[in-house]
Amino acid sequence: MSSISLVKYKTWSAFVALFLTALPAALPAAEAVLPTFNQGWQSIPNTKIRAVCAGENGFPQVLGNSGCWSITGAWNGGVFDSRRNRLIVWGGGHNDYFGNELYAFNLDSLTLERLTDPGLPTASSCTPAIANGTQPNSRHTYDGIEYVTNLDKMFVFGGSLSCGAGNFGSDTWMYDFQTEQWERKNPSGPIPAGDAGMMTAYDSTSGLIYLHDRRHLYSYDASSDAYVRLSSDQVTIGYHMVGTIDPIRRQFVITGHDVVQGRGMVYAYDIDSGSDYDMRTLSTSGGGAIVNAAYPGLDFDPTTGKFLAWSEDSGSNVYSLDLGTNQWSVLSFSGGPTSVRNGTHGRWRYSPASGVFVVANDVDDDIYVFKASAGDFVRPNAPLDLTAE
Repeated sequence: MSSISLVKYKTWSAFVALFLTALPAALPAAEAVLPTFNQGWQSIPNTKIRAVCAGENGFPQVLGNSGCWSITGAWNGGVFDSRRNRLIVWGGGHNDYFGNELYAFNLDSLTLERLTDPGLPTASSCTPAIANGTQPNSRHTYDGIEYVTNLDKMFVFGGSLSCGAGNFGSDTWMYDFQTEQWERKNPSGPIPAGDAGMMTAYDSTSGLIYLHDRRHLYSYDASSDAYVRLSSDQVTIGYHMVGTIDPIRRQFVITGHDVVQGRGMVYAYDIDSGSDYDMRTLSTSGGGAIVNAAYPGLDFDPTTGKFLAWSEDSGSNVYSLDLGTNQWSVLSFSGGPTSVRNGTHGRWRYSPASGVFVVANDVDDDIYVFKASAGDFVRPNAPLDLTAE
């Protein structure tokens, strides 16, 4: 048996204080009155992505075979720009949608906009770059994009490229939100394999991005442009899964329907210093609507020390996972998004500034915000053992 290391902070309040003070300052207008949110689900009017979709607003050449629906529906993810308090949605790919533009929902102004226009011309072959090599080709992004807080940039790895064959890339890009420019990276170290269902998570403690290519766990240091393969033993896990970090217990957690195993699974890697980086199987109970789902939405809530999750299989219910008990708890609400299939990926994210979760479910849905009541949670327990595989 191998147990997870205990919390590395003296008190729970100390961790929360450290986490919140480490966040970059949001940028609301001076004296602005920011919105407040009710408990439960709330849809935000006039925030449908289709209304500003590039393919239907000036750029018909990027529509592909499936059109604007593909921005969310074709296995695409999102990141949370905590500096500006906004959810970023990005993706297209294969022959579904050829646009590589970014979309943003701002929680301070409750508005949705298209941040960029698509790069042109679109790809004529399965190339990772377009626009004379200055921008990434559109792609199914899965869970392979992350906001890098300490650099104010968005990290991109691989995905199913926009072309007839939909080849999987193994390229690395960064989007700089300050300069509004893309940069293709030339990283050192072993490069992860390009494949379906890439899983990534940003670690606020180390400033590293952790990435799982369904074979090995890697870290990526964006400052030095270097990958490190952390795990020594190759594993084989299926797609339909997502990854997120518990920064308190220093765990990279993966969950969803593992197509190799043919059932829902929860895996974990210890990412604390001195770890052996062996993948462990975590036996949980009560979270079938998340664990058995394809590409559920999963993010960490620093105020409770738990993961919160929503999937297209959970209806309006939201689930929380405490690694101290291995127990999922259901938070029962009504009025949530309607299932549209093909997964949530990274489009379910926590906003530290607003204290809510936000989800972009579908281009024809308004953006939804979810807020739990304080009574829904208790302080997490000490972690239980994980069983090594």
